[in-house]
Amino acid sequence: MTITVGLVDDHTLVRQAVGGMITAQGDLEVVGQANSVGEATAMFEQSVPDVIVLDVSMPDGDGLTLVSSLRARSESVGLVVLTMHADDRTLLSALDAGASALVLKTAPSEAIITAIRRAHESPGSFFADGLAAAVRHKSSGPQLTPREIEVLRKLAVGSAVSDVARLLFMSESTVKTHISKIYDKLGARNRAGAVMAAVRLGLVRPEDVRE
Repeated sequence: MTITVGLVDDHTLVRQAVGGMITAQGDLEVVGQANSVGEATAMFEQSVPDVIVLDVSMPDGDGLTLVSSLRARSESVGLVVLTMHADDRTLLSALDAGASALVLKTAPSEAIITAIRRAHESPGSFFADGLAAAVRHKSSGPQLTPREIEVLRKLAVGSAVSDVARLLFMSESTVKTHISKIYDKLGARNRAGAVMAAVRLGLVRPEDVRE
């Protein structure tokens, strides 16, 4: 099965370099390129690729706003944010927008290819392997890792431990370890308490919470 990929970046050289990496893979195919938010929006009005790789900074807008728009349109599209910004704010913003992965432009080519494949397999998860910045709350709240936030968001939508393990490619024992750490950091005694704390901290949207 071929995974179709769209590229959105205002730098032609970046698109050419990333496109070359992608086309060198037998299971990946570039089916569209755009150099702005407007061009990308128009391009994807008719057909959305399996995975979209896009930059944060655009000449006519914010790439993360585009991520949010695309995620609202489709839960199944993989959204890989490619950026030069190795900071907590960008990481949190990508998570909030609904990105599937965040990769630094300085990362090895293998990291980008891996992110594309994982984004296709599990678009609702978040992959930021190798990123130096750790996820922190926007204020001085509890510091959760990207993986812990992934687990927390799955718990919020009602996923069982077994489902979280399957969706995030972890063992059930690893998921339980993450849950224990989440409870400890949020001062929660159970799932409901952790989810309520996450909503108050802005880590989970109230409308996403399921019993």
